[in-house]
Amino acid sequence: MDMIIGIFQKLGVDQSIFYQFAIFIVLFAALKAVFFNKLLFVLQTRESKTTKLDDEAGDKFKEAEKLSEKFDTEIQKANEEAHQNMSEMKNSNLKKIQEDQKEKELKVLANYEEQKKAVLAEVEAKRDSVLKNSQELSENLVNKLVN
Repeated sequence: MDMIIGIFQKLGVDQSIFYQFAIFIVLFAALKAVFFNKLLFVLQTRESKTTKLDDEAGDKFKEAEKLSEKFDTEIQKANEEAHQNMSEMKNSNLKKIQEDQKEKELKVLANYEEQKKAVLAEVEAKRDSVLKNSQELSENLVNKLVN
């Protein structure tokens, strides 16, 4: 302990060191209450509004990516459903058109057959009349040739 007292005496330390130390402690406590706590609050607020917001922004970005992927899958799914519905509608309409075409072909074919029968009947009737008149016509022709 003598050595410590010797060092203090060589430095010129007297009994006022205790008063100076007490003043330092009081001033430190006052400055801490007035300035340091406010400075610490400002620094913490600044950190929470900058650095911590980066973490929140990263989380929001990840959430946005998930929502974007979900949106893309739903859009693709809706597109596939729409394509499938259009294919089904196209196929059903194509079948309807083919059925209508077959019905119309049958009607046209039936109409053709009726008209063919009518024309054949008319030709047959004219043929019969010509054959009936053929004897008379041949006699007239012979008479004209002979005369």
